[in-house]
Amino acid sequence: MRSNGGIERFTAEEIGERDGWVCGLCQGPVERAYQHPDPRSPSIDHIRTIASGGTDTRDNVHLTHWGCNHVRNDSTPLRTVEEAEALRAVLLRKPALRPYAEGLTAEDLIRRSQAFHSPERYRAKLARRVERYEREGR
Repeated sequence: MRSNGGIERFTAEEIGERDGWVCGLCQGPVERAYQHPDPRSPSIDHIRTIASGGTDTRDNVHLTHWGCNHVRNDSTPLRTVEEAEALRAVLLRKPALRPYAEGLTAEDLIRRSQAFHSPERYRAKLARRVERYEREGR
């Protein structure tokens, strides 16, 4: 982590206040009263993942629901043609994925990435997680 840049100490409460208690992924309200493992509980998510070179600083985190953060895992939305072309190059090096990657453009990859990381998708996934959590009586 240190090789990615600075490290700052912060709390979910601090980031929640800064972000207005709105989930940075599904754009829904985050209630501070929920506690982990409830999927609605507050969580801090790295915008650019540590694995992708992101820093552990306030400017690289946002508040999310724990369930939304868990769904996102370590995937980062593609934002530029350069990022998409780099991903396509990786896919082309894998024999099993080469035919798939050959049929894609950078714009296709960006569009699919944006759809994958849409607030609507995160809201739907969170709703299913909450339903399962409540059905299991936790």
